[in-house]
Amino acid sequence: MASTHQVKIITQDDESVTFECRSDEDVITAAVRQDIYLMSSCREGGCATCKGFCAEGDYVLGKVSSQALPYEEEEAGEVLLCRCYPTTDIEVEVPYTYERISFSPEGLAFEAEVTELSQISINVMKLQLRRTGDDKTIKFDSGQFFDLEIPGTTTTRSYSPANTSNKQGELEFLIRIVDGGKFSEFLKNGAKVGQKLTVKGPSGIFGLKENGFTPRYFVAGGTGLAPILSMVRRMKEWEEPQKCVIYFGVNTEAEIFHLDELDQLAAEMPTLELRNCVWKCTDDWHCEKGSVVDILRRDLQATGAKPDLYLCGPPGMVDATFAVCAEMGIPKERIYLEKFLPSGS
Repeated sequence: MASTHQVKIITQDDESVTFECRSDEDVITAAVRQDIYLMSSCREGGCATCKGFCAEGDYVLGKVSSQALPYEEEEAGEVLLCRCYPTTDIEVEVPYTYERISFSPEGLAFEAEVTELSQISINVMKLQLRRTGDDKTIKFDSGQFFDLEIPGTTTTRSYSPANTSNKQGELEFLIRIVDGGKFSEFLKNGAKVGQKLTVKGPSGIFGLKENGFTPRYFVAGGTGLAPILSMVRRMKEWEEPQKCVIYFGVNTEAEIFHLDELDQLAAEMPTLELRNCVWKCTDDWHCEKGSVVDILRRDLQATGAKPDLYLCGPPGMVDATFAVCAEMGIPKERIYLEKFLPSGS
């Protein structure tokens, strides 16, 4: 017979919410049952959005992706709440503020209209949305993501905007086209300007951290550029003085995109430097030749810099960058990351 336990969620600003959870249900499900909507996304142990630290109590952890919750983090007491089944009362510390918790499902979803759909590289499409209704305000922390639902289905995919919060209701997504991908097929064959779809969010804990005037280096693989662009654009809006460098990498020249947008941003931000990297490039390529990992290693070795690093891209790129930072003596506490994980991982 299932037992019932108290779950206390403690937020970054020392607020808390407490609710009951049966031993045969995960914490996220129990919270939703009681109209408490903690930050989560895939609900399958694969995306790390619902990660927290269990400070008190015992639990059973279900199957999770090692990319979302590495073994050493699991051993240290980190949990994914969508796979956490309490066996006693527990207290879990989460890395976001109390205002990120919703107590109404209506507060999480809204309708948006497609205003632009264009192919900007051989494998990337730009999807521009505008929120419908009277309240068009789009509020999120740069680095967070939204879930987009394919019209007429319950299929959703998570994407980070490249723009920042605004009152015009605008959302700009840079989406990689994947063969056989459900959202990719929708963009190629079903999506059109004027179409409406459901947007849920924001979610996620990836974003800018305050660390004085420490330089910020941003490493993006492919469409990992989207949240990076949002964060740097946010720095521009706030006129933040830190030096920042964007390392943007793709495999071939046909995959590169948004170079004009990056150049314009750099022209408006004297603190910003660009490293546009192509790994398998021709002799005619005019920017950095090599992978973002190689170019980052070169710069760190040449300057001895110890910046804060923000990483977003495929797991292989993220892991390799992490290794370079370890070589250079940059503490892992100053490395913030978001990995692209396969849907349903």
